[in-house]
Amino acid sequence: MTTTEHTPDGVGPLPAEGGQVSEREARQVAEAAREAEWGKPSFGRELFLGRLRLDLIAPWPRPDQNQAARAEEFLGRLDAYVRTEVDGAAIERDARIPDEVFQGLARLGAFGMKIDERYGGLGLSNLHYCRALMLASSVNPAIGALLSAHQSIGVPQPLKMFGTEEQKRRFLPRLAAGEVSAFLLTEPDVGSDPARLASTAEPTEDGTGYRLNGVKLWATNGTVANLLVVMARVPTSADRRGGITAFVVEADSPGITVERRNAFLGLRGLENSVTRFHDVFVPAENVIAARAAV
Repeated sequence: MTTTEHTPDGVGPLPAEGGQVSEREARQVAEAAREAEWGKPSFGRELFLGRLRLDLIAPWPRPDQNQAARAEEFLGRLDAYVRTEVDGAAIERDARIPDEVFQGLARLGAFGMKIDERYGGLGLSNLHYCRALMLASSVNPAIGALLSAHQSIGVPQPLKMFGTEEQKRRFLPRLAAGEVSAFLLTEPDVGSDPARLASTAEPTEDGTGYRLNGVKLWATNGTVANLLVVMARVPTSADRRGGITAFVVEADSPGITVERRNAFLGLRGLENSVTRFHDVFVPAENVIAARAAV
């Protein structure tokens, strides 16, 4: 989601419309999306460059004991729930996660694992979050994919990194309580190459928002999501740089059609969609990491 850091100013020089682009243009888009500064230096990167930065790994960080105790208590409840209440074989056989499993995970707080406590989440560390996914996936991998896509590439993580305080207060409590989010980047005939992105977000004449049009493919959680992160191209104009922009979109907005639930040989319980947007209005305040006036 690093591209959102540059929205709606864009991520560099792009073709006017999605389609065939050169290797150089694709590379420009990828390079423009990189972090401008290394706020947290990487031990692995430094080692690759021939520098042994022991100061980056020593002393080993010690978790807050109170937070760790709360996390362990949650992991115990999650482990007990998925092993006694979830039939992983039935999910694979029936190709769906039952509604009662969604509800049970919501009661546990599993949809808010990475959301800060002040917004109703559990505020788990990355270590405990990964352990939770391991426990859920050991019963059925589709559950792990549901929870991971929801809060690692869905709405919670982009808002945690780039969202405004108003956006966090508006959306994160809903997601922590059990509403599901999805991330929509990939497109038919484009794949996940942002340089060829064909979906567009046209600013409205009154400046209150955008009209979103396009088709998204392989949208994990797309068939069950309440909130979407949608990547689309804002056209360039005399007073707007344009470029790839990320939006929070209400899944029940007029003009959104889930055309198909995709089926897979594995991960049969995965809720993955083809989703079409036709003149979907998105308020300007739903732009993630906005750094310029609409």
